[in-house]
Amino acid sequence: MSIHATGRASRRLGAVAAFCLAVLSLAAAAQADSYPGRQIKIVVPFTAGSATDTAGRVLAHGLSARLGVPVVIDNKAGAGGTIGSASVAAAAPDGYTLVLTSSSTHSAAGALIAKVPYDGTEDFVHITRIASIPMMLVARPGLKVDSVAALQERSKQQPLSYAYGSAAARIAAATFNALAGVKALGVPYKSQPPAVTDLLGGQVDFLFADLSVVKSFVHSERLRGLAVSAPGRLKEFPNVPTLPELGYRNFDLVVWVGLAAPRGTPAGVIEKLAAEANEVLRDPLTVSKLSAAGMSVSPNSLDEHRKFAAEQKQIWMKRAEAAGVKPE
Repeated sequence: MSIHATGRASRRLGAVAAFCLAVLSLAAAAQADSYPGRQIKIVVPFTAGSATDTAGRVLAHGLSARLGVPVVIDNKAGAGGTIGSASVAAAAPDGYTLVLTSSSTHSAAGALIAKVPYDGTEDFVHITRIASIPMMLVARPGLKVDSVAALQERSKQQPLSYAYGSAAARIAAATFNALAGVKALGVPYKSQPPAVTDLLGGQVDFLFADLSVVKSFVHSERLRGLAVSAPGRLKEFPNVPTLPELGYRNFDLVVWVGLAAPRGTPAGVIEKLAAEANEVLRDPLTVSKLSAAGMSVSPNSLDEHRKFAAEQKQIWMKRAEAAGVKPE
C-alpha cells in the first residue's frame, strides 16, 4: 500500500472514530437530559438512626425536590455495611440504584473483612462527599474518668471493655488504644446505636462513635466526652479537647459519608447527580440539618471526591495495620 493510500486510510479511521465519539457524546447527553424518569433508590447499608442514614435522608429529600422524582432510602444493613454496598455494586448501572458510601464501607472494610465482596474504588463511581463527621471518645459516667489521662490510668487498675458498631469505630478505637497504651477488650455490634445503648446501660466502658450518634447523651451528661477527632475544638463542645492537642497527632482518620453509583453508570447521569447533589449541599437548610447532627458539609467536585476516596482507603488500611487489626 502506498504512503498516500495509508494516509487516506488513517484519515478515514480518524473520521470514523471522531464520528463515533460524537454519537456517544450525543447519546450520553440525551440520556442525561431524560434522567431521571422514575423513582431513585439510595441504599443505606446501615440501620436507621445511624449517621449514614441521617445524611442519606437529608440528601434524598433535597434531591427529590430538585430532580422531580421520589428519592427513597432503602436500609440494607449487615456484615459491617458490606451487604448493602455489594448489592449496589451488582445493580444495573442506570442511575436508579445508588449507595451511601462511608469510611466504614469504602475505606476501612478491607482491613476487617478478609473477603469484601466488592472493591471500594473500582466497583463504584464516587459522586460526591456529603459530609465529614468528627468522632468522639466517650465513657460511661460510672467509670468515673473525666479525661483521656484518667482513662489510661483506669485501664491499668481494672479490665476495661469498649464497643464498636462500625469498621471505622473499630479501627479508631484500636488506633487510639495502641497510641495511648490502653488495654481493653473490644465488643462488636451490628451498628453504632446498639453499641451506644449498651454503653448507656453499663455493659461496656467506652467507645468511639460518630458525633451525631452520641452528642445528645453528652449534652444530657448520660455519657462523658473525653476527646474528639477534629483539628480544632468543636463550638458545641468547647471543653472537650481534640486528640491532636493531647499529643495524638497520628490520629488522622476522617469519618466521611458520600454518594456513589455502580461502575458503568453513564457519565452524563453521574455528572447530573453530582451537580444536583452539590446544589443540595449548598442549601443553607441542608447545612443546618447536617450541622445539627454533628456533620461538617463541604461541597466538592467529582475529581476531588474520587481522589479523596482513594486516599482515605490507603490511610484507613495503613492505620488498621499499624494498630494490629487483622481481617477476619
